[in-house]
Amino acid sequence: MAIVGPAPVSAKPMDEYSVLVLKNTDAWGSPSVVSTLDGMNITYRVMGSSELGNVTTDELVKTYDMIIIVNDQPQSFYDDIGTQIGKLEDYVRAGRVLEIHAANWGWGGGVWTTPLPRNVTIVQSYSSIDYVVPDNITLHSNYASHGYFANLPADAEIITVQAPTGTPEYSRPSTAVYTLGKGHVSVTGLTIEYSIARNGPEWLEFYREMVLKNLGYSTVAPQKPASPGGFNIMRYSFYYYTQYQRDLKEYNSLYGKAVERGIDNETLGMAAMQNDTASAYYEDAGRYGPVIANFQRMYVFFDLRMAALHQKRAIKILEDAMADR
Repeated sequence: MAIVGPAPVSAKPMDEYSVLVLKNTDAWGSPSVVSTLDGMNITYRVMGSSELGNVTTDELVKTYDMIIIVNDQPQSFYDDIGTQIGKLEDYVRAGRVLEIHAANWGWGGGVWTTPLPRNVTIVQSYSSIDYVVPDNITLHSNYASHGYFANLPADAEIITVQAPTGTPEYSRPSTAVYTLGKGHVSVTGLTIEYSIARNGPEWLEFYREMVLKNLGYSTVAPQKPASPGGFNIMRYSFYYYTQYQRDLKEYNSLYGKAVERGIDNETLGMAAMQNDTASAYYEDAGRYGPVIANFQRMYVFFDLRMAALHQKRAIKILEDAMADR
């Protein structure tokens, strides 16, 4: 599920990213955001809204590739964040990413008290179906979204729109990405945490892709450079090339064992979909000649990175299914 187009990519393996999760409570009682980060092997820290006041913008920029504000918080959280929104905007302007889950009006009872960056606002509006624009698919939940966005900048890329009757309503964008200075802001009115916990694997896959693509917008230099001179694209292309080749071999072995153990067709299909996506990215990396002869090209690096990540995801689906038997 490719929910946004190619973005500038911070060239790091997933375990070298660092994310700050802002929340006072679990949204709808679900720790889905941190459990998703755990599953992607992404390092994170959880911080309450009152703690944010003790951290400078410079510290945030140097420490975290992305900040995620979790849905459905108590009013005290939104009151605190409202006083810190300028700091968060400066963090984005420096080249980082702010992912805002803005579906308030939830169990926590809180409501945003200030506009989002660039004066974007969320309008209360409930929909049980939201349409993923780039993929031409729908996401279903009791309440797939709690609102849509108004005053989005002209450069905003619309990812999802509400579709309460099943027909997309493009005037009601419920997920979007837009620029601020050197960085990006991702806003969503989707009930991410609630729906991952209660409405099937398609929500988890959607959110994993959302996190992956949003991290790709972080334009600050990696904290662990590949060489004293900075980012070595050939080294990282080789890293993802070898990771993909190794994991493809492992996937093929695991898939045969999964079939022998009687793993259900739905699970096998999900794994195969990830494997096919990985293969498509790898094939795309070779569109202008042998992959290993073009490691210095940015498009090859990006395609190999995506191929490796999807291949690893295919393996995890099979491993989790087999561990339950």
